[in-house]
Amino acid sequence: MTSTPSFHPPFVWGTRAAGLLLCVLSWHLGGWAFLGWAWAALSLLRVPRRGLLVELAGVSGLLLLLSPDWMPLVGVVLALCVIPLAPESHALNMNGVDRYFYLQDGPGSRMNSHHFVDTDAPMEREPLERAVSAVLGEVPLARSFVREAPLGIVRFVARRPWVGPTELLSWSDLPVEAEDSRVLDAPMDLRRLPPWRVIHAPRPEGGFRLCLTVHHSAVDGEGGLLMLDLLVRRYNELRAGRPLSPRVPLHGGQRLRAQTRPRGLGWTLRMMRRHFSLGDQDKGASAVLADDVAARPTHTRHHLLRIPGESWQRLKAVSTARGVSRNDLLVGAVFRAADALRQARGAPDLRFRAFVPTNLRSALGIPSGLGNYLGMLQVVARPDEIRSPGLERLLSESIRSMRVLEESVGFMVNMGLVTLMPPGMFRAALKRNDADPSAFNYSLLVSTIRQPEELALPEGIGTERVLVRGSLTGSPCIGVVIIHSGGAVHGVIEYLSPTMRDATVHEFGERWLAEVERLASADQSLPAAS
Repeated sequence: MTSTPSFHPPFVWGTRAAGLLLCVLSWHLGGWAFLGWAWAALSLLRVPRRGLLVELAGVSGLLLLLSPDWMPLVGVVLALCVIPLAPESHALNMNGVDRYFYLQDGPGSRMNSHHFVDTDAPMEREPLERAVSAVLGEVPLARSFVREAPLGIVRFVARRPWVGPTELLSWSDLPVEAEDSRVLDAPMDLRRLPPWRVIHAPRPEGGFRLCLTVHHSAVDGEGGLLMLDLLVRRYNELRAGRPLSPRVPLHGGQRLRAQTRPRGLGWTLRMMRRHFSLGDQDKGASAVLADDVAARPTHTRHHLLRIPGESWQRLKAVSTARGVSRNDLLVGAVFRAADALRQARGAPDLRFRAFVPTNLRSALGIPSGLGNYLGMLQVVARPDEIRSPGLERLLSESIRSMRVLEESVGFMVNMGLVTLMPPGMFRAALKRNDADPSAFNYSLLVSTIRQPEELALPEGIGTERVLVRGSLTGSPCIGVVIIHSGGAVHGVIEYLSPTMRDATVHEFGERWLAEVERLASADQSLPAAS
């Protein structure tokens, strides 16, 4: 492994030295040069980058007007000499959602998404290593790194890969669930490593698992599946000796304001005023499923689910007849299972508030690709609504009303504005929020993903299923992710341990599957919502 880009000593130290030198020169010259001192002092709080050195060289050059001697030339020469040492080729835009997931990553909440391909036989090591190397070379985001400073964070693309495929590919002898998921939950230091890694491991129930883990600050669900598709496609081509197909996903690199600018400043300001708020107006009022709310999460676990293909098709017929979607039925089943579990334990009646991720690309007019274009629809249901036969219709009306652009971008607006504060301040606010028992919380996360029909699967071996796991914070400590491809439907209940016990999650899963089967077998008429 070569020297890491973020901590490339000559470049980072040289950038800071140029800023300090400009401070000293400006202070020494006085007068109007104090403007240079202010700019130089500010530069020490900003992210080291080639553009910053150009600015410092320019300000040092202006000091020649005040002191035409050798001293300002030292600053110019130093800045210009350090510029070629920059390990980055260019920067990648980070939108508010990117920054949010980067800053939220910590010991108790890993902001990673995992993409599993379960097979009946192992993949071949050599073509898989070459496939990882191909992705490194083809996708700029795959060889990116992050620099952080007191006033901001920036993601850069390295001029060339600085890690080899063997450093991103782990060939494990133990399942990823072993040792409290230590391999799966291992932190990603995005300042030193790219935002992804690959694990090949056996499965506890037999067979093998390919796991592509991508940091959530880099891509959302669609972007993760695109990276998985490219990795497996390259594996198939390299294994078979075929030429590589020209199928390279592009990083979106577009900020929300760039998408809303054509709608006019007035529309953008009204949208910001409509959504932005510093806190939830109904704190601490949502039901949770945790066995021990006070327990500090140490690792994640997951429990696998399967809906038979026959039940999935019957759900389609029921949803069509009732004028709702299958997603509405699945979300309703999650609410009912969670409510029944709390009733069985004698918990007080509280509303449930679920976050349902949604892909905003179509609403924003953005083509398919990498990036973070994630909306979070807040779906709320009171106990009387959950126990009503009209729950799915209520959910359908609620979700549809939030899928319009002005509503669905609320999460991106909030995150974009909040994460403009300095990184240290944002992390301190998160820590205070986590320590406040009355702080905003939501009950659970429910995500439904359609597996692309053209998704590449490993050739030469049998593929049992494709799974996706998301990221969880302390509230909620449980999430349901469902992925379907037209046949059997697979799901994952992800939860935080020891906040939730395995037995509780298994009981919740059984209740949810039973509710899904009840809906699939139910009469296709549905009473109108009150």
